[in-house]
Amino acid sequence: MKKILILNGSPRKNGKTAALVKAFTEGAESSGNEVKELYLQGMKIGGCLACEACSKNGGQCVQKDDMSKVNEAVEWCDVIVFASPMYWGTITGQLKITVDRLYAEFNKLGWGGFNRETALLMTARGDFYQQALDFYGIFINMMNWKNWGTVLGSEKEDEARKIGASIN
Repeated sequence: MKKILILNGSPRKNGKTAALVKAFTEGAESSGNEVKELYLQGMKIGGCLACEACSKNGGQCVQKDDMSKVNEAVEWCDVIVFASPMYWGTITGQLKITVDRLYAEFNKLGWGGFNRETALLMTARGDFYQQALDFYGIFINMMNWKNWGTVLGSEKEDEARKIGASIN
């Protein structure tokens, strides 16, 4: 059993990204995994200040906001799923700010020992996902995380469900 954290960067609570998240969750739970979703739109998370204070004080960010809830969930989980509609060719600002702010948590937990697994769920009106895939690929390569897969597009709930069920 794995503990799976879904970072949902969609501004729409019941949109197409939510449909992929729901299907993924059904698949993951059917395989005995525990899933927790954080809906980032409903959280107050400020952008990284690039002050580097977290590099000097054990990973503690100077900002006091809802990122502490994200960090707690990141420490809890084995798998982080990034879920987002495409905005301007990549993930939403809500998700990007959260990813940027994970820098402090990586400093706290140690870059080399911060082993997680991941998956990507994305929706878009079109089918040009290359910029988002480049961002995701660079991120998981830098972190050396195992990728369980990507689901790119609306109405691909069966694909999302299968990836969720494959995690063990």
